[in-house]
Amino acid sequence: MSSLPDVVRLLPSFDAERLQADLESVKAHFIGHANPTKAYSDEGDAGGWGMLPLRIPGGDPDRVGQTNGGREEFADTPYMKSTPYIREILDSLRVPLRGVRLSAHEAGAVVQEHIDRPYGLEIGWVRLHIPIQTNDRAVFFVNGKPNRWKPGEFWYANIVRPHRLINEGDERRIHLLIDCYISKELFELFPEADRVGIKDEDVIFYQQEQPLPEELSGLSGTLRMPASFINQFPDDPSEAQWHAEDQPEVEGKLEVQDGRIVLWAAGRGMAFAHLGNSEFRPLCWSKERTMTLDSRDGRAWATFRCRRGSKVVETARQQPLLQGVTLPTR
Repeated sequence: MSSLPDVVRLLPSFDAERLQADLESVKAHFIGHANPTKAYSDEGDAGGWGMLPLRIPGGDPDRVGQTNGGREEFADTPYMKSTPYIREILDSLRVPLRGVRLSAHEAGAVVQEHIDRPYGLEIGWVRLHIPIQTNDRAVFFVNGKPNRWKPGEFWYANIVRPHRLINEGDERRIHLLIDCYISKELFELFPEADRVGIKDEDVIFYQQEQPLPEELSGLSGTLRMPASFINQFPDDPSEAQWHAEDQPEVEGKLEVQDGRIVLWAAGRGMAFAHLGNSEFRPLCWSKERTMTLDSRDGRAWATFRCRRGSKVVETARQQPLLQGVTLPTR
């Protein structure tokens, strides 16, 4: 499997003074981190860890940390209008964006060692850092190695590796965190020596959503799926896990809303982006998880896939209760 180094300094750098000016315009609006769990601090609270959301699902900063139901795409929050240089930087990168936020750690803050999943080339998105305010005693450890980054530098860090943070300095450490999908343009930000060994087949590249075809606009009914399709797997799921005969079947109501199919199951709705040829991925996700609808001998079927780089596992279910459309023949 192709991989990048744990930490890479990226090719562009940015104007530290303009970044600081953007920070000044919004610094009064920081909130506590949305995931205040004991995994991140000794006290079991945010531990001096604050954030300001610039781009989140739905774009409403008042809903940080709340489920969005899986029916809203990533969108800028109103704070993005107050950070014009950050907006300029994001546009210049030419990469498809997921979430973007300012992350602040107060003097004395400690973030305990942890890993963040799912991230990585084989999943379809990564995290980038731009320090804005920091000090020599603010240290970010990745896989046990210390990193002290300067304002205006641009860095990639593999946060699937164990990482932790200490800020023993006298001022806040504030980074711009950019979560982005993977594209060819993303790799142009990396020094050639760090990307030369990356094989396309090991990467899930971003695929743009396509309009839902007219012939699928009347899709409705009950969808049957294996529980594995809606489970998150920290490690690659095996064929046995994906096909397990004893796993429960999950049923949900399928309908079309605002040009997307929406699956209602377990009390929540999940929208799917159409990728073409009746293949769908969950909204705000990559092709790590997809569903393809087709017709076999006049009967509706759905094929559920999980991709991790070049590895693909899949299973199919007949769908006797889908109605309202004629599906493409497999």
